Parts: sequence; structure tokens; C-alpha cells
Amino acid sequence: MAHSQSSRFWTSVGIALALTLTACNAAQPTPMPTPVPKANVAVSGSGSVASMIKFLAEAYGKKHNDLSFEFLSGSGTGGGTKGVLQGQLDLAAMARASTSEESSAGMAFVGLGTDKIALVTSLDVSIAGLTSQQVKDILTGKITNWSAVGGPNATINVLVRDEADAATQILRDKLVGKEAFASSALVLTSAGDMNNALANTTNALGFGSYTNMILDKAKARALAFDGHAPADLNDNSYPLTRQTGVGYLPANAKVKPFIDYIASPEAKTLLAGVGIAPAK
Repeated sequence: MAHSQSSRFWTSVGIALALTLTACNAAQPTPMPTPVPKANVAVSGSGSVASMIKFLAEAYGKKHNDLSFEFLSGSGTGGGTKGVLQGQLDLAAMARASTSEESSAGMAFVGLGTDKIALVTSLDVSIAGLTSQQVKDILTGKITNWSAVGGPNATINVLVRDEADAATQILRDKLVGKEAFASSALVLTSAGDMNNALANTTNALGFGSYTNMILDKAKARALAFDGHAPADLNDNSYPLTRQTGVGYLPANAKVKPFIDYIASPEAKTLLAGVGIAPAK
């Protein structure tokens, strides 16, 4: 009897040990890898150029997960370059090439390409184009009715940007000079405000970055200017153009992958699709 009880005891011990060993040898769950945090890239400067950078950043993010982009309120090209040089920004959205002073201070520049400043109307205006003299006369208040340039018998609602805006400066340099804009003109302080005004104002004429209007899906009609269409990338004679690009500090290693992407054939193809003639 004692022998039987002892056998059962040792049998139970053996079973318990076997179960323990089996449990110890069971496959353990694979630990989940710790996500690598993305490096944050702060961007500001020209609002219309920032929209181009955002467009490329979204394309970059589809293939790479190392960066996140923070687009801050537009501060103009000068504000963007100042922020980069002071270490407050990683990228400056620039509506011009860098100056010698900026380059001497250590800022590098990579071009996005040539953007066109388009003359645009609200969708209810059906004219196809204007001459440079007609545009000048409308902007300065000498022509006030669309019928004078082949349009409907309706008062022209003139929309302009502030004097610090790059597009305004180009129009002044190449067309309007120092003449004041029409006293009735509505002055807008951002590319987004211009696009919104064009969508919500009848019989309107405005101007701005052609590429920004495409990216913003602006409800507006781009006009031919002296017979040159802003959509024609092969037309090197379009009179109202500007260089666009990105300012950065070469020592800022985290932005290098994105800077390399900006210069890639893929990025140039994407930009050409929204009206940017590639940087040479």
C-alpha cells in the first residue's frame, strides 16, 4: 500500500515537472519594436512657396518615415531666412534666390524652379487674356469696366497683394512701377486670402503664384498675358516669373534627406506637373 502511494506521488511529481518544462520551452511572444521618433522639420517663409514644399513633403512621406513637417504661419521670404539663420527654423520657403549676405552667413539654397505670376479672374469672367497695358490700366484704376477689354458690362473688382509680397514686387518692377493701385482695390495679405477672395468675389481680377493656385485648387481662371499662357512650361518668354527654393543650414543634418529629394528627378517631375519649370 505504501509502495503504491509512493509511486503515485513520484508520478505526480514527474507530470508536474514535465508541464513546467513544457511551459518554459513554449514560444515567447516577440516584443514589439520601439518606434523610432521622427525628426521634426519646421518650415516658414513665403506662403505660396511653403505650399510647394508641403506638396513635396507629402510625396516624400509616402516613401520615408524619418521626418515630420511643421508648417508655421507665413513670415515672408525674409522672415524665413532670418529664422533659419537664427536656428528657429529648419527650412525657409523662398520666393527668390538667396542673397550674398545670406550665403555669407552660412545659408545654402536649393532651387525648386521657376514659378509664374499669373493674372487671374473670378470664374464668371470669360475673357481669355489681357495685354500688359490693359493689366496696368486695370490695376491702377484707369480701366474700371470689363467691357473696355472685351468682357461683360460690369465693374472690375480689383484684388491685390500687400506691398511686401514677392508677386507685388514683380508686378511693380516689370509692369506697374511706382503708380498706386486703384483706390478701390482690396488689399490681401496672403495667397490663401487671394484665392478665397477670387472664389467669393464676382467680376474680379487678381494675381499670384500660378503653382500655388493649382495646389490650392483655386476657383479662378488664369489669363494669357501678352499672348503667353502661364500653363505653358516650354514658353521661356512669359514675362512675370520668379525663382523659388528652399534655404537651409548645411550643418543641420536632419534635413539632408529631404534636400536630396528636392533635387531628385522625381521631385522635378512632380513640380512640373503643377506648373513649375525645373531649376537649371
